[in-house]
Amino acid sequence: MPNRLFHYQRFVEEHLVSLLSERKVKLSRPDSFNDPWDCRVRYRLPTDPADKMRVMDWLIEMNRKYSPELSEAERLQRANYLASKPLLLQRAIFEMEEQIYVGICNRYRVYCLSEKPDSPLMWAHYADAHRGVCLEFDGRIAPFTRQSAATKVEYQRVYPTYDVVTVGYQPLVTKSADWSYEAEWRVIAEERAFALGNETFKTDDGFLTLPDGALKSVTIGCLASESSRQLITQLVKDNAPDVAIRQAEPATDRYELWIDPPF
Repeated sequence: MPNRLFHYQRFVEEHLVSLLSERKVKLSRPDSFNDPWDCRVRYRLPTDPADKMRVMDWLIEMNRKYSPELSEAERLQRANYLASKPLLLQRAIFEMEEQIYVGICNRYRVYCLSEKPDSPLMWAHYADAHRGVCLEFDGRIAPFTRQSAATKVEYQRVYPTYDVVTVGYQPLVTKSADWSYEAEWRVIAEERAFALGNETFKTDDGFLTLPDGALKSVTIGCLASESSRQLITQLVKDNAPDVAIRQAEPATDRYELWIDPPF
């Protein structure tokens, strides 16, 4: 687990002041991500009879939970009909994938972080083409610890399928290997209005309140205007004087960024 995690973002005065003065960060809905596969669930279709029976038992239990108005006889009849029609069962599972994705987007909020504060690509993609900021968080303080809510993203070459009965958080933290340069970690929380349990961090309208000391520094992008640099510096000094201010600069002899003062 890294001692530090970093979040790249555009510089929006209102958002930075909210973080510095109220310790609030805005987490994202999964359907706002720029990766069309991100957080989507692709279920593995049952093949052998025992596997199909196990899935059908699970579907019956889910139907019993969410459609209690049906009689047990009608519920069993529908399940047997699906089990006897492979194409219908496949279509039902595909439809369920879309319904589950809608539920994921309503229920979960995600804060994306990186192990690296000096990735030119990350600065370009997420920090307004090097005009934004990179936030440093303490990886030893919740929710940025593995024991609390932070999970390392797993990168794979093959788009994975999941067992419909046992799938957990994996789709929220699994991405294509094309994104591996991000070295990403994610903080997963539940939006309070859609939360199903008490064991997770909760967001309200996407905002999560952090504990004291979680934010360690703010690094200003190398292409930020002088007025933005001065404003960011003043905002940090006025609202969170214990937070360090750093400046990113392009190296003069290679394609790298220097952070001053260094971490």
